[in-house]
Amino acid sequence: MADAYTRIADAIVPSVYAQYAFEEHVQSLEIYQAGILFSDPAISSKLSMGGRSVDMPGWKDLGNDPSEPVNDDPADSIEMKKIGSRREVAARNVRAQAWGVPDLTSILAGDDPQKLIVKRQTEYWQRANKLTLLGILKGVVADNIANDGGDLVRTTGASIVDTDIIEAAYLMGDRADKFKAIWMHSKQMKALKLADLIDYVPSSEQGGPLIPYYMGLRAVVDDDIPVTAGVYTAFMFKDKAILWNELPVNTEGGPLEFDRKPRQGHGGGVTEMVGRRHFVPHVPGTRFLDASSAGEFATDAELALAANWDRTASSVKNMTFIALKTTEA
Repeated sequence: MADAYTRIADAIVPSVYAQYAFEEHVQSLEIYQAGILFSDPAISSKLSMGGRSVDMPGWKDLGNDPSEPVNDDPADSIEMKKIGSRREVAARNVRAQAWGVPDLTSILAGDDPQKLIVKRQTEYWQRANKLTLLGILKGVVADNIANDGGDLVRTTGASIVDTDIIEAAYLMGDRADKFKAIWMHSKQMKALKLADLIDYVPSSEQGGPLIPYYMGLRAVVDDDIPVTAGVYTAFMFKDKAILWNELPVNTEGGPLEFDRKPRQGHGGGVTEMVGRRHFVPHVPGTRFLDASSAGEFATDAELALAANWDRTASSVKNMTFIALKTTEA
């Protein structure tokens, strides 16, 4: 793909009395505020050990064997049970993005795009990370449908209604009350609002926005939610459902690197900026197989493949999310 630079045509040339303004990005970042993601400092040392993936070993539950009554026979020893282990694997991600700004663009626009690009780094990477997370969720769901009977998915074949979320939650049986948030498309939210099923709770911040809830679940609305052939996939999460650890970019260039190209622009000069991030997301109860990745690290599209995932949790109850697939009214 050819390089693309922010050129004069991409900037606004203001009049003497006008101030330069930029169009705010409209994508939602509420998922980062809803308690769905969490980091675990206890595993940071593992994450810094290298490798394309990260082993996340854990223990299985003790099971549901009934307790046994004791007796006074010294020859009668109680049978020993063992605790099993499970091997989970997280996908390491090292990502980059680059922007180029010719000096003439800044002169004619009356403002410096470089400053804006640097200022918006956090917001950009939050949105990019969100798309990576959606790829992972799609891959885990695709594997579940292909190999685990789809016990993680509720498909209605109709527009979302009040009972759908209840039915979806009870895929986890007696753990149905563990869900804390739902991440849905605006078309799904619209249907619930038209049915007057959404409650609004004031934000803890003074003067902050009202936060939507449905049946006690914080509702996060986002049009990047997967839509395929008119089917909208919402995700319901338990508290702290997704492990997400950000790691330092310990390369020579660091997380944000600048490079001057004075001869480009026919001598006008171009500044190139490269942003980098290193992070390890993980859905508990899963293993990243890395079975279909062309490069050193999987792309978002590759993370969405069923072939790259396997469930290690012995029961759907031990998973941290479920998927609800509905159509538009």
